[in-house]
This record gives sequence, structure tokens and C-alpha cells, in this order.
Amino acid sequence: MPAGSYLVLSHGTADQHPELKQKTESAYKRGAISLRMRTRAEVAPFFEGLELVEPGLVTAPEWYREEPAPVYERSGFHVGVARVP
Repeated sequence: MPAGSYLVLSHGTADQHPELKQKTESAYKRGAISLRMRTRAEVAPFFEGLELVEPGLVTAPEWYREEPAPVYERSGFHVGVARVP
């Protein structure tokens, strides 16, 4: 990616919904759709060498830029925005 460009990434996770992991993966498999949910630690390497924009790699409800903050809720996604140096 060229310098100055941005990576915007959201990735499914079961970190906050472990009770739904098997059910979700089974539903995708029945539809012949590949699915790989990742933990935060597994998503973080996608941003190596990039400059994460605040608030960093967080769950979807935690990524916002304007106040007021959204009401917190458990999320099935890790999200982040990073700039290529």
C-alpha cells in the first residue's frame, strides 16, 4: 500500500460472545461460506508496521470519533484504522 494511505479493517470475533462461536461457525459452514473468527491477538498483526489511529484496535462500539460516545455493548467485531507511514 502506498505511503499515506489507510487500512480500515473489521474482523469477526467471538471474544465477547464465546457462547455463539460454534453456532455461528456451523451456520456459515452449512451455507458453504468460509469463516474464521479471530481473537484480538490474532487481528493485531494485520496492523504491524502501520500507525494506528486512535482509539486503536478496539471492539466496534469503542471506535468512534465524536462525542457523545455510543452506549457500550458487547461486540462481535474488532475494528481499527491505520495509516501507512
